[in-house]
Amino acid sequence: MNPFHEFKQAYNEQKKQKQQVPGKLIGFLKSLGVIAGAVIVLIIILSSFMFTVGEREQVVITQFEEIVRVIVDEDSYEAISAELKGNPRFANVKIQKGRGLFFKIPLIQQVKRFPNQLLTYDTKTEEVFTLDKKTIMLDNYAQWRISNPALFMVSIGNISQANQRIDEFIYSKMREEIGKIDAFTLVADKDYVYNMLQNVEGYINSQMEAMGIRIMDIRIKRTEYPDATKPSIYEQMRSERQAVATQYRADGQKRARTITAEAQRKATVIEAQAYEEAQKIRGEGDAEALRIYAEAYNIDPEFYSFWETLKAYSSVIDEDTTIIIDSGSPFARYLFGE
Repeated sequence: MNPFHEFKQAYNEQKKQKQQVPGKLIGFLKSLGVIAGAVIVLIIILSSFMFTVGEREQVVITQFEEIVRVIVDEDSYEAISAELKGNPRFANVKIQKGRGLFFKIPLIQQVKRFPNQLLTYDTKTEEVFTLDKKTIMLDNYAQWRISNPALFMVSIGNISQANQRIDEFIYSKMREEIGKIDAFTLVADKDYVYNMLQNVEGYINSQMEAMGIRIMDIRIKRTEYPDATKPSIYEQMRSERQAVATQYRADGQKRARTITAEAQRKATVIEAQAYEEAQKIRGEGDAEALRIYAEAYNIDPEFYSFWETLKAYSSVIDEDTTIIIDSGSPFARYLFGE
């Protein structure tokens, strides 16, 4: 065979093989694309049958806009079950508890998710008026949670609407309560304000529990006076504090006088009792002395007379005493040796 023809034939075969490689690669890529597409379609189909519930979620499943199932955590399961079963509207709703993977009917059933943790609504600063006609800038916040996702969905719908309703209730009730007290009580009396907030919380819960909302806490962040009224308010507060201090001082002085008078009365009583006891003891001593003297006199009247006379001598006579006395006087009886 001619070398030229052999070379040409080898070249043509090599060229033919090079043309076949891209065709195989394209065929492989097409097959891979079909497989990937099938996997994606399978995942989409499976995801339409399944859904997950996270630790911070509670779920409502609807079918043609009607609630058919509610999935909640174990802590709130009993309360929500009792609440929904007692409501004819939700008598056929299935209630489940737990977390993880769940199934649903694709396309027909829809999943609506709601948080189950505490939510905070920070209200905007509002003007309120106190009993003494003072204007106060009030800034407060509330912590709340969705206590029943089914009631929440049909009554409120979403978190934004819930915050708006909470703000309406809080502002209305706070304005009513603050209108019953003066500005100083609102600013300075923490115990009264705490009890007032508890009353506000209880009232709002009584209104919103039927909507699936429970207020957990309400707090006042800031209360301050408008700049235009601050000087007069501070002066009033200073005057009130001075009046309270004056009253405290007056009460203290009154108490001191009462204590002093009581102490003096007790001292007088003690002194009187001591004097009475002393007189009693002195009387008893004198009586005893008289008894002894009487006994001594009865035993030897002459000696008793002699002893009493000597005692009289010792009390009136000393070495410088000069006595001028009748010799017949009984007092001089023993002086003259009679």
